[in-house]
Amino acid sequence: MQVEGSLLMPQMNPTNTTQAGSRVISKEAKFENELALAQKRLDRAAKSGVMTDEQLAQRNKDIRDASIQLEAIMLKMLYNEMWKTVPKDKLFGDDNTMEIWRDMYNEELTKQMAQNGGVGLADLIFQQLTQK
Repeated sequence: MQVEGSLLMPQMNPTNTTQAGSRVISKEAKFENELALAQKRLDRAAKSGVMTDEQLAQRNKDIRDASIQLEAIMLKMLYNEMWKTVPKDKLFGDDNTMEIWRDMYNEELTKQMAQNGGVGLADLIFQQLTQK
């Protein structure tokens, strides 16, 4: 197989005709077949223009997950900006250990918030992306 002039399958020569070389070639051929089948499925789906119920459900699940992740990112940004207004505590010294801990805490807190309903931003994003 060639892609823009570079060979993907190793060339047979006296040094790689061993069993290991045969396995590599077999894996390459299997991958090439799977790639061709995937391309055919994509071509059929593009031509039909219609999604099956399973494809639609998977797409909606992916959009929902992405919406939740986006809400978590937005909430984390909000929390980080809010923490900037809090005066620094000199009790623990000037190292950034507390900032690292707070950043990790905020990240986990906002992930959990978004997964459990958050402020409703994920729902709005999902609705906007799935409307017809």
